[in-house]
Amino acid sequence: MHGRWGHGDRMDMRGPGRGPGEFGLSRVLNDPAIREKLGVTTEQVAKIRQQESDFRKAEIRNRADLEVKRIDLNDLLAADKPDRAAIDSKLQEISTAQLTLEKSRIDYRLNMRDALTPAQRQKLRDLMNERRQRDDGFRTRGPQGAGRGGQHRPAPPSNPQGQMPPSH
Repeated sequence: MHGRWGHGDRMDMRGPGRGPGEFGLSRVLNDPAIREKLGVTTEQVAKIRQQESDFRKAEIRNRADLEVKRIDLNDLLAADKPDRAAIDSKLQEISTAQLTLEKSRIDYRLNMRDALTPAQRQKLRDLMNERRQRDDGFRTRGPQGAGRGGQHRPAPPSNPQGQMPPSH
């Protein structure tokens, strides 16, 4: 299965500005009708929201730490006589910070996956597929069959004087 929620039981949650949201599950659960269709309890919603909040805070801290390390590296590289040992050490710190950030993202995705039962995850995938098919159908046909994306093509330029265009 492809798309917003990934393959199999994996839900793809990349975050704002990175594609369909890393915080998509929490956003989806804001809709009481969807919560009811999925059979999600108020305890599950509270747990998901808390995990999202904790993750977002940790991600901000981790990204900031990584950026500071990159600035430090640039400072080391800008020196008149760059200290290769210090540069290597800073590169190792950057690598560790990147790993920490990625592990945090994976942990969050797994926590979001585990917050729902297998049956709830399947219902959610089904709802997302229905929505995607409905949205794709609308984009393909558009309003009144206007074409892809529902956009009309502009008419060719008119010739108000009714004259033939000049020939060259």
